[in-house]
Amino acid sequence: MPANTQRVDPDDEVPRWAATAGRTSPAQRLAVRTTQLFRSQRRRRTDLRNPVGDELNTLPPVYPQTLRDYHAVNLTQARRASEDLVRAGFNTGAVPYGYRSQRARIALQGQRPRWRTRLVIEPVEAAVVKMVFMWRGMERLALEDIRKRLTESRYPPPLNHDTGQPGVWTSTALRAILHNPKYTGYQVWGRSHHGRQVPRDQWVWSSERAHPPLITAEEFATANSHSSATTPSDVRHGRAA
Repeated sequence: MPANTQRVDPDDEVPRWAATAGRTSPAQRLAVRTTQLFRSQRRRRTDLRNPVGDELNTLPPVYPQTLRDYHAVNLTQARRASEDLVRAGFNTGAVPYGYRSQRARIALQGQRPRWRTRLVIEPVEAAVVKMVFMWRGMERLALEDIRKRLTESRYPPPLNHDTGQPGVWTSTALRAILHNPKYTGYQVWGRSHHGRQVPRDQWVWSSERAHPPLITAEEFATANSHSSATTPSDVRHGRAA
């Protein structure tokens, strides 16, 4: 980085490269506007303690569009990073029932090593997942009947996300298992956004199987055949479930 990019103007504490923002990239111009925004906010707080004349009225205004652009850039970068992780086979978000997380240390060329998460089988829970798909797909049991079987036989339920302690079997928990295509061995991300379902063609899949599957693509499709489920070829070709 050129030396002048680190120098600061003692008058207004704006980096010198701010003066050449018109000849920089969009990301750099956004950074300049953000610097100006925070400078104006800092001056406002100082002037409120020691107001002098009408100087407050001459300060540059806060531009909502600048903040929106700044957040949009950050969100885009975060989404791209998550998509890259999923395509490489690493898990993002909660660990599905039936698996446990295993940390993996990766080092990309030119970058410092980082820790990522892969899924490995949790034997007892994995057996429960297989039974749930069998009861639903082959015996066509209703969710309430499956819930009663699991509760009466005292199969270990998923952990409560709030307390980290064992929870109870519910229809919601069973539905989450039956609708999760990660059990076919693929990593999948982006199935919902702010609690709303995302169209299947917008989901992100790993390019190949990323962890040991608990069920086949056919078993997944059969268990979900009562709804708009994925066909076996959809799962094999990395299309949304």
